[in-house]
Amino acid sequence: MKPIEISRRQLLKAGSAATAALILQQRLFPLLSVEEIAHAMPNRSLEAADDEGLQALLSPRKDLSPVDLNGLFMGPKAENGEEVEKLLLRVFRDYVFWRRNFHPEDAPAIRSEDQNSSEYRRFMAHFESELFMLLGELKADIPFYSPRYIGHMTADTSLPGLIGYIAALFYNPNNVSWEASPVTTLLELQVGRELAGMLGFGSGMEQLSRTWGHITSGGTLANIESIWVAKALKFLPVAVRFAAEDLGLTGVAVGDEQRPLREMTAWDLVNLSPAEALDLKDRLVRAHVDRSPSADPRETAREALARLKAHDILSLGDCAFFSRLTGPDAMGVPVMCAPQTMHYSWVKGPGAVGIGSAQVESIPIDRDYRMDMNRLREALERARKKRRPVVEVVGVLGTTEEGAVDPIYEIAAIRKEMRKKGVNFFMHCDAAYGGYMASCFRNGSGAFRSLSDMQKEYGGWPSRHVYDSYLAVGEADSATVDPHKLGYAPYPAGAVVFKDGRCKELVAQEAAYALGGSAPRRPGEIYIGKYILEGSKPGAAAASVFLSHRVIPPDARGYGRLLGETARIGRDFHRRLQAFAQTVAGEFIVLPLAVPDTNLLDYIFNIAGNTELERMNRFSTALYQELSIDPEQPVQTRRFIVSHTEFDFDHYNPEVIRHLLSKVGIRADCLVPPRKVAALKRQGKKGIASEVVVFRTTLMNAYTLHRVRRGMDYVDLFLRELPACLRRAKEASDKA
Repeated sequence: MKPIEISRRQLLKAGSAATAALILQQRLFPLLSVEEIAHAMPNRSLEAADDEGLQALLSPRKDLSPVDLNGLFMGPKAENGEEVEKLLLRVFRDYVFWRRNFHPEDAPAIRSEDQNSSEYRRFMAHFESELFMLLGELKADIPFYSPRYIGHMTADTSLPGLIGYIAALFYNPNNVSWEASPVTTLLELQVGRELAGMLGFGSGMEQLSRTWGHITSGGTLANIESIWVAKALKFLPVAVRFAAEDLGLTGVAVGDEQRPLREMTAWDLVNLSPAEALDLKDRLVRAHVDRSPSADPRETAREALARLKAHDILSLGDCAFFSRLTGPDAMGVPVMCAPQTMHYSWVKGPGAVGIGSAQVESIPIDRDYRMDMNRLREALERARKKRRPVVEVVGVLGTTEEGAVDPIYEIAAIRKEMRKKGVNFFMHCDAAYGGYMASCFRNGSGAFRSLSDMQKEYGGWPSRHVYDSYLAVGEADSATVDPHKLGYAPYPAGAVVFKDGRCKELVAQEAAYALGGSAPRRPGEIYIGKYILEGSKPGAAAASVFLSHRVIPPDARGYGRLLGETARIGRDFHRRLQAFAQTVAGEFIVLPLAVPDTNLLDYIFNIAGNTELERMNRFSTALYQELSIDPEQPVQTRRFIVSHTEFDFDHYNPEVIRHLLSKVGIRADCLVPPRKVAALKRQGKKGIASEVVVFRTTLMNAYTLHRVRRGMDYVDLFLRELPACLRRAKEASDKA
């Protein structure tokens, strides 16, 4: 029997609210429980649907064939413009229909004669004039949709992401509370579990229901939220011990070994694993409830949790919390570890949540621009010897500047090593950029694909290192992933996912007017705002990602096909840039830094024979001006648009920078600390600098290798333009 299109109104005529929830689960929310869905359903009996319609709804969704990449975007020349126009018109008409049919017996508030008045016409004319002014100004914006844009981590938005966002935008739901967003709250919860599955935190409803993930404004807030939760979780066992003393509970035990809680020092407790810490919290509550069998267990549990909250670090603050830890409980200042290539949010975040940006140990990178595991071990050993609790260790899956993938599998192995030495930590994977590339690694059933199959399909990508790192993401405790990057969704759509959803209760805050307060709760109630740093947040973002996942599954059939193509493009660009270097070797040196771990490539330029870093940077800056936005000229004058960054002495491993510079003929003594530059120049030292200008190209556009002119693709066009740009840059820099 052919499935039929069913509206939400028809769904709600499927019998009881529970039946309607079951139908929605089958068709829309396979990773949500019936109880969670039923919460958003009307609490009343409804008319029964006919047998044929009910059977059609209950029939499983058909497996999707691989997506057609030509249907995912509007196209560089708006080739799909007419199709998009039809979809937008359908969205708008459907929304107007919804308004007109909500209590159709109500009289219109705006009458025809009102719309014919001179005041109304003047207002609408002014409105239209201002709109056209805005539309004109927007033409000076950046053409992210074009394969000629090869700069930052942004590209065209996918059609499902765009249409889904606009469709929900008309309704303007606020996902802080289900009461302001009964539909899009469910969409967000479903999306969170889909992302958890994509990253390897579980599979199927039973496992993924134990995770916790939600949409954020971006990767920065997602990263900060992971620190917030990691800090609460790190010091939770100490708060449990104090709460147990208050409650007079002496029999609470820790871990599988059943160690008595009251005999453990604070150092022992802060080095429990995240799962052990959460289990300990549950044991405290259960012990208090079991002690009073005649009392209401909900009230008794609330009493235990209130005692616990009175002692937790987020409630007390760092000063009050640590002031009690003296004698055998004394310990050093908490620390975090993250690679030198970390996003700046890993400096901002610790300052915001009280750990302190100065307590973030920046782990040097190796020559592949990945976190050096030997340096990480050394940092953890230093923390152990000084009794400094390690709150969190961060590995990056697609660094912001290099697109590099840290050895996630080695971080997981090091955590197991350190556990044997009495040190534990919360492990976070910052996959803000590279997270969606996990879709390439999984087939439609969620199983991992073989490395050989992937390399055959994606032109040699991924390497064994990248493959093993993605395989190990599931061992992390949390991850950041941004749908508005490689998910091609509109802003704002970052996300954070936690493997153990119990951790959200550690940061829960009530707000009676929005989050329910102490009012009676029903099973499955969802208050996203209770557990997050943000307040009001657009339900349109959740709708955008939800529809994207429905049309472009987060596995090898959907996003995997798209992102695997971009990884292939990245390798092709690297190979052709190397070949191009040979054609200009007499005049210039062109060096790609490394074969891309993802689809982002860095490269540097030098003038042949030049040995001075200062001159190389001056030349590179002039070249960047040829290949970047000029605020004084229309954007249409730019043939190609790239981005750049700087590898500086203080924030990058100087050994790695000097090794890189040696490949392009720069003297090692030209790289100096920034604090010494001025003094050395006064002493007559020439050619020195404290940083290296590096070009950065993100290859997110699936049309980059399409033939567009006389058999040439966009990479051909870029490389054809480059020699003239190099010569003009040399001339300009020599005159400077």
